[in-house]
Amino acid sequence: MSLAAIVRLWRQERRLSQPQLAKLVGVSQQAIQQLESGETRTPRYLVRLAREMGADPEALLDGRLEPAAGARAAAAALAAAAPPLPNATAAAAASFGARDLPVYASAQGGPEGMMVSYEPIEWIERPAPLAGVPSAFAMYVVNDSMEPRYRQGDLLLVHPQRPVKRGQDVLVIRASDESQHAAYVKELVALDEARVRLRQLNPPGEFELERGLVVGLHLVVGVYYGG
Repeated sequence: MSLAAIVRLWRQERRLSQPQLAKLVGVSQQAIQQLESGETRTPRYLVRLAREMGADPEALLDGRLEPAAGARAAAAALAAAAPPLPNATAAAAASFGARDLPVYASAQGGPEGMMVSYEPIEWIERPAPLAGVPSAFAMYVVNDSMEPRYRQGDLLLVHPQRPVKRGQDVLVIRASDESQHAAYVKELVALDEARVRLRQLNPPGEFELERGLVVGLHLVVGVYYGG
């Protein structure tokens, strides 16, 4: 597992938002967002982050969530005194039906886009398509650019780890400021190293974004219709 995935899973299991974790570590929310997106691979604040997570910094950087030396000793003593636990996995917090799927806030950001903030406004039961996906999330549609496929008030289910293909619906996140990012729910037309080409339905049309400005390109795997 990558450092980005470990930090994201650890944060979500503890019901922390990106701004909250950033405050604990003493960095900006943008720094945490860049870390969790994989843009930052060796953060300068690794030691402080590991301290907050109770983890060994070197193991964390190598993609292993191992407790620091002091925590290891305490855990070993506790395990020796405790009865055996039922079988469980790290994905238990991301299991089907658990109320652990974050719904991120979004707001109208123009006729075609939205603004998304990585601050959960609620937690919902995890649907089967996102079982075992620790970085998955949901987000409400707040504009009409993809009507009639998606309408305002519909809740999109997003799988950030699954590869995207042409013809699929995607959530594109474009860099904005430290607290919010511009988000586009569109159909993917083309993708290469320089550009992302997208299609919307209302009004019909296509447009392009520079690939360097795109910080997230996530597959939409389902929707709860708002009625």
